[in-house]
Amino acid sequence: MIIVDGYNFLYALHGLEHTMPIKDMDAARTGLHELLTRFHNITREHVRVVYDARTGAPLPSQEMAGVTVVYAPANVSADDYIVRFVKRAAKPARITVVTSDKALAELLKTAGARVMKASSFHKRMLEAFEKGADQPDDKAYEKPGRPSPDEIELFMRAFTEDTGEHGPDDEIET
Repeated sequence: MIIVDGYNFLYALHGLEHTMPIKDMDAARTGLHELLTRFHNITREHVRVVYDARTGAPLPSQEMAGVTVVYAPANVSADDYIVRFVKRAAKPARITVVTSDKALAELLKTAGARVMKASSFHKRMLEAFEKGADQPDDKAYEKPGRPSPDEIELFMRAFTEDTGEHGPDDEIET
């Protein structure tokens, strides 16, 4: 099983600081979920992506093909949720956690999990997509391979900094 520290991975993937907002976080999360589903379709590894709680009503877990999306409960950080999950696991050595958070990585190693930096996991995903492009998938609706141009465009839009320039049809907040 692979556990992805969700926001840590999204920011690390794009070299952003946690203080710099991503233009469209919903689109960024959706794009990540699609890429993780593709990764699962190729590798058959189950992936759990964990995010800090959102404001407002708590969101339930979401299940998609081989990927579980979890929002940590209110008053529990994603880091704490991940550490608790690993500590409660029967075989924590079978869990790889993807995070570039050094303090979290140390806690997880002490708890018996393996840790992989976000950049290393990103590279592993790209390698899987390369190899997967040549392998037939046993489920027609789950396509392996490289991200499509539309998926790349979705990710690029989500991580493009808002320059303040707006088109003639855009609503401008005042």
